[in-house]
Amino acid sequence: PTASGLAEMGAHWIHGPSPGNPVFRLAARYGLLGPGAALEENQRVEAGGHPPLPSLTYGSSGRALSPLAVSEARELFDTLLEAARAFWEAGEAPAASVGQYLRAEIARRVPNLGGGEEDARQLQLAILAACLKLECCISGTHSMDLVALEPFGEYVSLPGLDCTFPGGYSSLPDRMVSDLPEGVVLLNKAVRTIRWRGSFREEGDELRDFPVRVECEDGDAFLADHVIVTVPLGFLKERHQDFFQPPLPERKAEAIRRLGFGTNNKIFLEFERPFWDPQQQLLQAVWEDESPLQEPSADLEANWFKKLIGFVVLQPPEQ
Repeated sequence: PTASGLAEMGAHWIHGPSPGNPVFRLAARYGLLGPGAALEENQRVEAGGHPPLPSLTYGSSGRALSPLAVSEARELFDTLLEAARAFWEAGEAPAASVGQYLRAEIARRVPNLGGGEEDARQLQLAILAACLKLECCISGTHSMDLVALEPFGEYVSLPGLDCTFPGGYSSLPDRMVSDLPEGVVLLNKAVRTIRWRGSFREEGDELRDFPVRVECEDGDAFLADHVIVTVPLGFLKERHQDFFQPPLPERKAEAIRRLGFGTNNKIFLEFERPFWDPQQQLLQAVWEDESPLQEPSADLEANWFKKLIGFVVLQPPEQ
């Protein structure tokens, strides 16, 4: 909780809150959502993974940027993203990564950006650079050069006007756990090794074999027919060779080695009084000297703040 409300340190939105989304179905069944999320017309909105919040875009000079200039650049970027998604299952892609493809397509259009006027062209490039940062955030990557182009369209956004949990995201797992028998969920029970493809028996039971044995750091063990492992990718990269016995098949190990995920962090700011209009829910940032055609600064320690895409105003307004 903040001084006057609730701030989510982790997940915030239900993206694509519609009947096809199991998180939405659970939240609706438990009565954890606000009244707007239950409206059928909101569930049919095609948001494309972007909450359509009333927004204002500021440039690094401190000025509010022209809504027309912002919308023109964003429409172009959205068009290029849709074209990038079209290479999924469409044969050979023209570039290895999404970043390479987007830069090539933007470069072809540079002469016509901003109507050919130099200052307007640079502003369009700066807004496109901000769009690229937002897509990095959505894709969970430091650079779209790390995102393969050919499978990019495999991810499909569900319809629905993105919504939040009035009582916080933790209200969902809390409610789910409350439905389970007492003692089923064990916390602070670190697992040392998962032995699979074996034949294990409970002590004193000679009739039934189990193919999996989960061994804990404290010496306890659990036998199972199946185990679902949902540990973070970073843990798998460090421990998959000794965590699973026998080791995972090479194709699985290779996938773990090649997969990546960047860092998405939040910064919370609290003001005594808002400097933005009450209807604005998203304040976006554009560095006016940037371009998606330039190599980004490698010195993140000195330029980390230029990776910020903007700030979402917490709702309801009293927060």
